[in-house]
Amino acid sequence: MTQETLKIEGIECNHCILRVGRTIASVQGVTVVDVNPKTKEAVVEFEETRTDLEEIKAAVREAGYEPL
Repeated sequence: MTQETLKIEGIECNHCILRVGRTIASVQGVTVVDVNPKTKEAVVEFEETRTDLEEIKAAVREAGYEPL
C-alpha cells in the first residue's frame, strides 16, 4: 500500500468534496480516500500494483479539478 497526499485546486463546496472523493475512489486499486475541505487536500491510499499517482491525478483532472 502507498499513501499520498494531493493538494487539489478548485475545491470550493461540499459538492466538490463529494465529487473529488467519488472520482478518486472509482480508480481501481484505491482503497481509502479522505478529502479535507479546509486544507483542500485528499489523502489517498492505493495498491501500487493496480494503479499509480498519475492515474489518480488524471481522474481528478477529468472531474474538473487540478491536482497540484
